[in-house]
Amino acid sequence: MKDNALYLEVDEDITSAIDKLTKSTGDSVQIVVPKRSSMLQSVINLKLLKKAAGQQGKELVLVTNDRIASDLAARVGLAVAPSLGAKPVLADVQMPEQLKSVEEVIDAGDPAPPVAGPAPAAAPAKSKRPLLLRRREVGDGPPAPPPTPDPAPAAAGGDPAKKGPKIPNFNRLQRRVIWLVVAALLVGSYMAGMYFLSSAKVTLYANGSKVDIDTTFAVDPAAKTSDKNKAVLAGQVVSTSKDLSGSFAPTGKKDAGTKATGTISISNCLDNNPHTFVSGTRFQAPDGKIFRSTAEVVVPGGQGSFFGCTAPGMATATVQADQNGDSYNEGPSTYTMPGLPASQQTGQNSIISKGAQMSGGTTKTVSVVTQADIDTAKAALIAKDKDNAGRDLQSRVPKDYTGLTSSQSTITGDVVSSPAVETEATTANLSLKVTYTVLAVKKSEYQEMVKAQELKQVGAENQIYDDGLANAQVTANEKDSSGRQTFHLTTEASGGVKIDTAGLIEKLRGKRYGDAADLSSHTSGVTRADIVLWPSWASSLPGRSDKITVKIQVEGTK
Repeated sequence: MKDNALYLEVDEDITSAIDKLTKSTGDSVQIVVPKRSSMLQSVINLKLLKKAAGQQGKELVLVTNDRIASDLAARVGLAVAPSLGAKPVLADVQMPEQLKSVEEVIDAGDPAPPVAGPAPAAAPAKSKRPLLLRRREVGDGPPAPPPTPDPAPAAAGGDPAKKGPKIPNFNRLQRRVIWLVVAALLVGSYMAGMYFLSSAKVTLYANGSKVDIDTTFAVDPAAKTSDKNKAVLAGQVVSTSKDLSGSFAPTGKKDAGTKATGTISISNCLDNNPHTFVSGTRFQAPDGKIFRSTAEVVVPGGQGSFFGCTAPGMATATVQADQNGDSYNEGPSTYTMPGLPASQQTGQNSIISKGAQMSGGTTKTVSVVTQADIDTAKAALIAKDKDNAGRDLQSRVPKDYTGLTSSQSTITGDVVSSPAVETEATTANLSLKVTYTVLAVKKSEYQEMVKAQELKQVGAENQIYDDGLANAQVTANEKDSSGRQTFHLTTEASGGVKIDTAGLIEKLRGKRYGDAADLSSHTSGVTRADIVLWPSWASSLPGRSDKITVKIQVEGTK
């Protein structure tokens, strides 16, 4: 069974309602009745509606929350539903007391207008006026007798028939003219305000089909115009610069100890030739620690015969420990030189090295600033400022443009650490200059480009209801040398049959609310419609197309 909904105005009469009922094509008609509708406060009107529906073979349901209208409908046997689509019910008759006590009565005996005459003492005659019909409540008792007007008083000091001509009251006439002008101005202002300031928002609910969108596009800051067919948008670079600073704790470790020093005596009994030992020659202590000479040393040849060395050549070398630390404070001992064969350092005919007390070595580790500390602190400052940077960039995006957040980039400069790298410190401070950039495109061109790409997937014969940009995932690829950047967009859109919103707006101009709601809800592809008027007391849509907006909202998807 096909259902139709008819929308009635508050002041609509029974003739118009029956006409709409007759023209409806459904087998079941739901009449939407606004509260305080004057037409449905009468049992006769409801009976006429019921009779007209019966003659057309249609099932009639009233859609209203008005209690009086619902009770009257119950009296004539009409089903009532609280809202469209709700199950109609035939309510029990529960008439308010004020409706039960209403009856038509006739009052007679109203006095005739007083007749002027020369005999003031005579009683005025009763008028034979037609009987008047009025409404009164049952139980009020007999009607009160009408007041008897006083006879016209005679003019003081003479015969009323001899009065002179009346003089017009110009002050009263002037006040009436002023009030008429004020009323005309108020009416004119109201009509002008309604014409220029009234508006209507029409929401069309349509069933749509889900479409998975996967597409790419490019943004070229050097382009003057966009090319939707090639999915290339003209864009512009928006930037902002900020100075950031903050403290950080150095994590680098550095050996700040000192090296032990001393002297080693070298005796040459190996032969009678002098031996030269360059600076940095190693001397090894019995526990394996290494000391190095700080200058070149020449050891003279030894004196003696084949049977023994009687006068070895002697020289002293100043040495320094190979590493920092107090463990290098060695006592006097015999050292070996790893650079000489062991056979030349043992026996009577050999080179012997004997060291004195080594001293001055200390062990100490301190914290220092490293490059890794600076890089970490820089990243932390940028991350902390990320949200503020995004807001600053968006505030600089021109009106009617949108910033592609995935294109946001950061350029740092003037990075200064105090103290510098490899300097001892327990706390340090970092300052830097940051420049943020983002690509921005026109909103309208962006939406049109996305819809054009989506239409390639849903078909040009259909229409995109929801482009899905609000939930789109947009990722940026690398820029080329010219600054052009490509993007990958994925989302879920909704589409369906085409709805001519521009043509619908032209049809809705100046329509009464009920007619506009009926026309909108019966548009192809629309399941229902919602209309919001401003101001709220307006009963018709604006006469200007630019004051009517139509939005398509997806009610269900499949």
